[in-house]
Amino acid sequence: MSDLLDSLPAAEHRRDLAWVGYYNGDAGLAQGFAEAAEAIFAAWESGPRSNDRLLPPLAYNYRHALELVLKQAIRQAAARFRFDGDDDPGLAPEALETYFKQKQRHRLDPLARQLASMLAKLRLDKLPPETMRLLTQLHQLDPTGESFRYDGQLRTNARQVDVGRLVELFRAAFYVIHDGVLAVLDQRADFQYEICQYSTDGADADG
Repeated sequence: MSDLLDSLPAAEHRRDLAWVGYYNGDAGLAQGFAEAAEAIFAAWESGPRSNDRLLPPLAYNYRHALELVLKQAIRQAAARFRFDGDDDPGLAPEALETYFKQKQRHRLDPLARQLASMLAKLRLDKLPPETMRLLTQLHQLDPTGESFRYDGQLRTNARQVDVGRLVELFRAAFYVIHDGVLAVLDQRADFQYEICQYSTDGADADG
C-alpha cells in the first residue's frame, strides 16, 4: 500500500507540483514555516475584519520556525568547534540530535542561551538583546511548543494583542538568526577551510 503522498495522481499543471523534501534541511524548513506564518498574516490583513482564529496558527508557525533555526545554528556552531579540533563528544552530530530530542526538546530559551554561549566561545557577535528578550518571552508563553496548538494552553493574562507588532517581533528575531547567524557561521566555515588549505599548501611547499 502506497503512502498518502505517493498515492496521489500526477498533477495536471506544473504550478501545482511541490518536490517532497526539497527545502535545504532545517534552515530551509524554518524559512518555510516563517513564510507560512507570513501567509497567514497576509490573510489576516486582507480580511474584512480581525480573524482571531488566525492568531494561534500564525504564532505557532513563527515559533516553530524560530525553534528550527536555533537548532540549525547550534549544529553549525558545533561543526565549527569540531573543525578546530574540539573533541567534546557532546558536539558530535548524533549526540546533538539526542540532546535536542531528550533534553532541549522544544524549549526556546535554553536553545537561545546554548547558541549564545557557543557564539561567544567562537568570538562571534552576540544575539541582540531584543532577540534574546523575544525568545525568552516566547518561551515563557509557550515552554513546550504546544501552547499555540491547543485551546486554553497559553500562559498569558492578555485579552488582546497587536498582531502587526507581534509579527514585526517574530520577523526581526527570525531574520537575525536565519539571515544573520547562519550566514556568519557559513563565513566562519569558509575561513576555516581557507586557513586549512593555506596551511596544507605551505607544508607541501616546504616539503
